[in-house]
Amino acid sequence: MPKQNPNSVQCGLIGLGRWGKNYQRLLGEMKGVALRATANHSNTEEIFSNPEIDAVFIITPPSTHYALIKSGLESNKHIFVEKPMVLNVSDAKKLETLVKKSGTVFMVGYQYLFNENISLIKKEIEKGAFGKIISVISEHVLSPSRPDVNIFWDSASHPLSVFQYLFAPQKLTAAEGEMAHDTASVQIQFENAPTLQIVASCVGQTKVRKLTIVGEKATAVLNETLEKNKLTITKNGKTSYPEIDATEPLRSELEHFIECIQTGTTPLTDINFGYQITEWLETISNRITHQ
Repeated sequence: MPKQNPNSVQCGLIGLGRWGKNYQRLLGEMKGVALRATANHSNTEEIFSNPEIDAVFIITPPSTHYALIKSGLESNKHIFVEKPMVLNVSDAKKLETLVKKSGTVFMVGYQYLFNENISLIKKEIEKGAFGKIISVISEHVLSPSRPDVNIFWDSASHPLSVFQYLFAPQKLTAAEGEMAHDTASVQIQFENAPTLQIVASCVGQTKVRKLTIVGEKATAVLNETLEKNKLTITKNGKTSYPEIDATEPLRSELEHFIECIQTGTTPLTDINFGYQITEWLETISNRITHQ
C-alpha cells in the first residue's frame, strides 16, 4: 500500500482537458498536496512508474478509464476517477476485485454529493420536512457531446448518485423512456423509493442544470445555473431561500479524497458506490434499448 503521509500527498494528474484543468488548479492550491506530474491518457508511464507518487487522478474520456485504473492499482497508487467509473458492469466487477486486493484508497468523482445544497436537502428529508417524497426530476440540458459515451451515461451519473445518497434504494424495478446518443428522457422506478425522472440533452437553447424534489409537504428546486439563491424550498405556498455556505463542490470532493488517504478511511463514493451506479446505468440502458 502507498505510504500514508499526513503531511503531503504526492499526486499525478492524467487528463488536462476542460474539466481536468479544474483539478490542476485545485491541486495546485490545496494544502497538504503536491502535484508532481501531469499527462494525457496515452502517456502515463512516468506517473505510474514513479514510486514517489502516492495518488493518481484520472480525468480522461470514459472509454479509457478501465485500463488506466487497472494500471494505477497494479502500480500501488491511490486512485480518483471521474464519473462514469467505467462503461459496463463486467469492468466494474473486475475493478471491485482489484481495489479490494490493492488495499489502496479508491474514489469515484460524483461532485454533487459534495454540494452544500444537496447536504441541506438530505438533512431536511431526514428531519421529515418534506413528508413522503413522491418524485425526483433531473434536467441536464446543453451538455457537451462525447464521442465515446452517450449523454445518458455521461450526465445521468449525477442524479443517480444523488438519488443513491438521499434514498439508498435496494432494487430498481422498472425503466422506460427514450435514449439516443445526444438525448435521453427516462423514468425509473425503485422499490420503496420515489420515482426518478431524468431528462438530458446535448442540444437546446438554454443551459439547464436543475433538480426538483417533490414531497407531500414541500418541494425543493436546485437550479445550478443561477448566480445566487440556487436552492428554493416551497412549503404551504411560501418560498424560502436557505443560506448556504457556498464552497466549491469539487474542492470539497478532493479534500475528502486526500483526507481518506491520510487517515486510511473509506471514501463516501468508494468502489461499492461506483459499482452500484454503473449497474443502474447498464440496467436502465438495456431495458430502454430492448423495451
